[in-house]
Amino acid sequence: MPIQPGSKPSESLSERKPASVTAPERLFSLVLALVATEAGLTKGDILANVQGYRQRFAANGSNESLERQFERDKDDIRELGIPLETIEPPDDPGSNHFLRYRIPKGLYDLPADVTFTPNEVSLLKLAGTVWREGSLSGESRRALMKLNSLGVESSEPVLGYAPVLRTKDPSFDPLSRALDRSQVVAFLYLKPGETKPARRVVAPRALVQHEGRWHLYATDEAVRASRTFLLARIVGAIAVVPNAIFVPNSDGTNSGATDSATALAELDALWASNSARIVVLPQSDAAVRLGARQSTQNTSGAQTLSTDDALTLHFTDLNIFADELAAFGPEVFVESPVNLRAAVRERLVATRDAHANALPEAVTGRKLRRRTPPAHLQPVKVANQPRVAGDQLTLLLSLVPYLIDQGPVTVTEVAEQFGLSPDRVRGLVRLIALSGIPGETRQYLHGDLFDILWDEFETNDRIVLTHQVAIDDSPRFSAREAAALIAGLQYLSALPANVDTDAIASLMAKLTRGASAPPTQVAVAQRDAGTTRGIVQKALTTQMQVDFDYLNARGGQEHRLVDPLRIESIDSDWYLRGWCHLREAVRTFRLDRMSAPHVTATPRSTHAADLLLPDALFQASTDDVDVRLELATTALPLLADYRPERSEPVGSGARTRTTLRVAHFHALKRLVTGLAGIVTVLEPSESRRVVAEWAAAGLAQYDAANQPPTATD
Repeated sequence: MPIQPGSKPSESLSERKPASVTAPERLFSLVLALVATEAGLTKGDILANVQGYRQRFAANGSNESLERQFERDKDDIRELGIPLETIEPPDDPGSNHFLRYRIPKGLYDLPADVTFTPNEVSLLKLAGTVWREGSLSGESRRALMKLNSLGVESSEPVLGYAPVLRTKDPSFDPLSRALDRSQVVAFLYLKPGETKPARRVVAPRALVQHEGRWHLYATDEAVRASRTFLLARIVGAIAVVPNAIFVPNSDGTNSGATDSATALAELDALWASNSARIVVLPQSDAAVRLGARQSTQNTSGAQTLSTDDALTLHFTDLNIFADELAAFGPEVFVESPVNLRAAVRERLVATRDAHANALPEAVTGRKLRRRTPPAHLQPVKVANQPRVAGDQLTLLLSLVPYLIDQGPVTVTEVAEQFGLSPDRVRGLVRLIALSGIPGETRQYLHGDLFDILWDEFETNDRIVLTHQVAIDDSPRFSAREAAALIAGLQYLSALPANVDTDAIASLMAKLTRGASAPPTQVAVAQRDAGTTRGIVQKALTTQMQVDFDYLNARGGQEHRLVDPLRIESIDSDWYLRGWCHLREAVRTFRLDRMSAPHVTATPRSTHAADLLLPDALFQASTDDVDVRLELATTALPLLADYRPERSEPVGSGARTRTTLRVAHFHALKRLVTGLAGIVTVLEPSESRRVVAEWAAAGLAQYDAANQPPTATD
């Protein structure tokens, strides 16, 4: 190809680039070289000629460290969903020395029939943000990079909605990796009612979230049958079983259905078969929150609230449900089943006894006190950390087809499309323009490289790609990237704006076709957000004020008039962020603590649109108090939402002491009672007394001729 006006003169890459090559540059050069070859390249070809390897290659010496680097790079590329193939020599099958490597372009490029409309792009971007705090955040971020490469402008986003799906169980990451790699794993599992965990050896088949909790669906190798494990009951590390053979569906289940769909169907059936009848204290937190849950359990969509104070609720796991009900203390009385009642009583006894006596002063050697007012309550924004090589490589592979399809484009336009700073875009463009393939001469000459109009770029900040090599189409999604977006779509399906299940199913099918391998079996159960969610969404969409009765965290009832600003969700919990006219400030409200929500005829205040909402859902307060706790070290993830501070091991390290910031002891007593036998409050002494009294009051119901709770003065 002739040199374009404004291009730099024809010269070899070695003359245009320094010898030092970063990991993203090396991976980018490797991908380009393997896409460009049809016959494949041997390891020797790659190490001797491809940019990033050849600088360290010793023609007559040892290249062991370089070979190990190549092996790691192969794994990194495959982890990103890039289809790296190996070709055995026909005259020497089984020989690793003469294996040839290539990336088939037909398996690398996004299929031509996989296209997305602006509405679909908008929904996919929202689905990707679901994982911004989860273990799949990297995969969803890279999926959105690839989506940006298509150059399709999204339509208006779903107004004022910020969803979050979390994977805080420590076992999620290693189990998801084992799932991707078809590995057999072993772990210790604590069954309900047992005090010692048992070792389980399983072949993972799916990870699913049901009722806000993550479960592993797997083949139990001991009985060769499918089993479902609650991730919260997995203790200790996940170990890969060496030389174990993974045999999917060896128990004969799952004919015609995906493993994730089978797992969710079984959990749904279990949920439907388990029900409890409980009595709640009128106008209490339990009455409002559990009553709201019952109103969404009727699949016909009709309201099913009782006329009395008794509720019938379904549950999946008796022990998890017992934890939840125990946290409500004297506000809940379990009528049936008997084993659930006994489980709740046991938790109340354990909490009361653990906090009945005063501890010696200065248990932890430090005096706890009320917090001094911070300089400001907004979280400090941390500068962006350098992206890992995988993110950088994905950006490069996504940016190339975008530049090809868009033609001349400014740096600012690219920055807006990919959510990058202009300086970062300039750095990526320079890297691309100086990259390519070894070519026939193995020297990376001008015709083997990408090129741009340098005068346009350096003078006018415009990018004009004049020469391309190897790749020209957007890359496919990896199995994990597709799975992250599909699970995000499942989570979003509870939104009233997304009731078109056929459209969502069609979008999921596109993601499956556009993946380099079958999407990883990660799924989220669809969950009805309830009528309150729809009313609040209507107020937000129409920009009208909403009023409701609200039970605050201290148990007080108040009427609130709010300018709605944003609806947020964390797993199965929903929140409204808005300007509260009673408090004259931004406040966060749980939707399940609202009663009688109503969209008013008054437009929301004009000042509300100018408010800056902080990223953190809950903000620190000058009135927060430090509380010192002790718990098993393995249980620390259970407190992740409360951001424990100053954690210190006790003795051998099996237990840990940590500090929580709490606004008041009302919330603390619910937290500790719901974690009976796991968390113990050490100080201040007042907090121990409040917890003990709360548990004792709840226990008194069961010890007083099994009488349900009644209101007292």
